[in-house]
Amino acid sequence: MKKRKWWILAAILWMAVIFAFTQAPYSTGSSTSSAIEELFVALHINADQSTIDLLNFIGRKASHITVFGFLAFLFFKSLENYRFAYVLAWVLTVIYAMSDEYHQSFMPGRTASVKDVFLFDSVGAFLVLLLTFFLVRKSKQRSAEVDRRPN
Repeated sequence: MKKRKWWILAAILWMAVIFAFTQAPYSTGSSTSSAIEELFVALHINADQSTIDLLNFIGRKASHITVFGFLAFLFFKSLENYRFAYVLAWVLTVIYAMSDEYHQSFMPGRTASVKDVFLFDSVGAFLVLLLTFFLVRKSKQRSAEVDRRPN
């Protein structure tokens, strides 16, 4: 029970981090695009705007997958003792992702996107939970094998 409280606290803190990044003016698409452009200039790499736009898109969407995948893991660890922990973790992550997109719609220079929630945030959560499922299952199988070994 004590560990569960730490996982809940970690999930709450991670949601606060997500909220803070949504608030931040440097989190806009144009801001990250400019940062990529400046990096290329500093490294003396020639890149056209379409390459910069593609890298910006990939980086931003990969961050959605990673950030919400991690949140799903934290929710899972908070709910691990419950019967439908994986499903609950996924649902809570998607609900938070939807609320984050709604919050984002009020931020200058930011836009809300249903696609981000259902193509990136929810998929990231699903992939991390699927990986977690297989790792937990493998761990339980190893434990069972150790328990069956003769002393």
